Amino acid sequence: MHVTLITTCSSKFSITSSTLSYTVDEPIHIKVNSTISDTKFIGIHLLAQDEKHLNVGSWRTTDELAESNICDGVAYYSEIGKTNIDAIWQASSRVVGNVRIKAIIIENEKTIYINCYDITLTPRVPNNSSFIDENDSTSNTPPTITTNTTTQPTTTITTTSRSQNTTITASPTAEVAINVTWTFTSGINVTNVLMTIKNLKPSQWAAIGLNINRSMGGTHVFMCKRYADDTIVINRYVNPNKHEEPEPAGSEDGGVLTPGKQEFNEGIVICRFSLSNFTSQTSGQLQEVKPLSQSNKYYPIFAVGFLDEYHDPMRHAKDSRTTQSDFVQLNQKETILYKIPNVAVDLTFARAHGIIMIFTWILIVSTGVLISRYFKNAWLHTLICGKAAWFAAHRFLMSIATILTVLGFLFIFVFRQGLWIDLGLTRAFAHSITGVIMIGLAFFQPFIALFRCEPDSRYRFIFNFIHTFVGFSSLILSNATLFLATYFPIFKDNRGRIILIIWLGWIVFIFTIFQIIQSYYRKKNNASGYTNLNSSNTTIADLVENSMTPKTTSNRLTNEQETSFEEKLKNVLLAIHILVAAILSIILTTLIL
Repeated sequence: MHVTLITTCSSKFSITSSTLSYTVDEPIHIKVNSTISDTKFIGIHLLAQDEKHLNVGSWRTTDELAESNICDGVAYYSEIGKTNIDAIWQASSRVVGNVRIKAIIIENEKTIYINCYDITLTPRVPNNSSFIDENDSTSNTPPTITTNTTTQPTTTITTTSRSQNTTITASPTAEVAINVTWTFTSGINVTNVLMTIKNLKPSQWAAIGLNINRSMGGTHVFMCKRYADDTIVINRYVNPNKHEEPEPAGSEDGGVLTPGKQEFNEGIVICRFSLSNFTSQTSGQLQEVKPLSQSNKYYPIFAVGFLDEYHDPMRHAKDSRTTQSDFVQLNQKETILYKIPNVAVDLTFARAHGIIMIFTWILIVSTGVLISRYFKNAWLHTLICGKAAWFAAHRFLMSIATILTVLGFLFIFVFRQGLWIDLGLTRAFAHSITGVIMIGLAFFQPFIALFRCEPDSRYRFIFNFIHTFVGFSSLILSNATLFLATYFPIFKDNRGRIILIIWLGWIVFIFTIFQIIQSYYRKKNNASGYTNLNSSNTTIADLVENSMTPKTTSNRLTNEQETSFEEKLKNVLLAIHILVAAILSIILTTLIL
């Protein structure tokens, strides 16, 4: 969220507490109210900061729409406006001196009050413990932004990430919280960075990456490591575009990294460094990763992983990386409030998209293709509304498939808010490309069938070829698209991938069995020259589809008519296929709910 700092405070709101002093673990009630009737706020962030401007204590609230301990505070954001909010704050043993309870209030999308509402709590019992060494004169923690500052303009950018586990078994890197703050001094073009990491275990690393897109390939990585002996080290890397092993970075990758004082204090890992001496890259320099720039916009990417015995980073788990949705800049001239609050993503539309596509392309489309290809003779004498049963069933199933495919596309379009997946060598981008091609083919297939020429036309073979090619291309692309989707976090683990592999094996098996049966009976009926492409002028399918049976073809109809056993065998196999496809579709659906 990009906002302009409000310089004039308003009396529309107030903040109160149940007491003006605190002791450790004492619950203190904090309340924010509207002072003017019908005045509401759509967002709020409550923070407790000690004399070093560090967020301290713990929060909780009974408000169902508010979230506790988000960015070390209480956060609320919703289109539903509120006139008040209640929260409870408790001090921990790490609190130093006076504590400032601060409320950042978002009245609407254009009005936000940052330094207007606060109260100060004083300690009843002196507390000398500290979060960071008090004697550290090199600390570059940025000052709190105030509305009457007269110092040189600086920018404070704070981003917070929490690596969350998405598998059933708890990840070793779960519960690691990373807080990154940097300040930019415009006079000397230096960016000072402070990384504060909680719950980082020995032989683990935590990193922030900067990339122009959301992928890991081509990312500038700043990694804070905690060795087994609690030594803290800061390293800089670049991830090649193919996301291979990270490579050490130097000044040629943009800017010079100067390490500051690294600490491990009371379970908190603190890494400090600065970036300076950014030089312009000449056009003759060709690099796989574009050099870091203070003026470019980047997505912040957080990751957590393990160190090997040589203190080199091991690749992080899939559930130990997250990409933030807002851009940041190393020389940003605005105040950026990042993810206030950190609202959980609603996956309803994404799940609806997945469910529709699974049932459409695994159950409906595959059944429609089998009927069209292998039941023209088996259902020869069965008519539906004057049309051959195979044709009526095929047309109905494929029409439903087209409608559902377009509906599924609309669901994901709404979920993505009309935004395309970022360009890159990622499965998500590949999924979007194969998916949109598949949807395009499925959408135009009915129109191709609508304008087909008559069965006795000498150009009919052109339609037959195009219709068959487009149909099978869509089916193949659908399986590739579904398989790529099984790598998405919505599937949580690899069970979805296993089900898709089973499905791919089944679809190859069932088509092979049908092809063997059809080839056998063609030879038996001396009809080896018959083809499903119906390239001749008077085929069985075309005659039945158009309710025409010329006498000149009566002998051929007799020769090509399926035996009763063949029809029963195909019907049984089709029923088994529908059952298998339905079961696999249901299993896949349960994995994304």
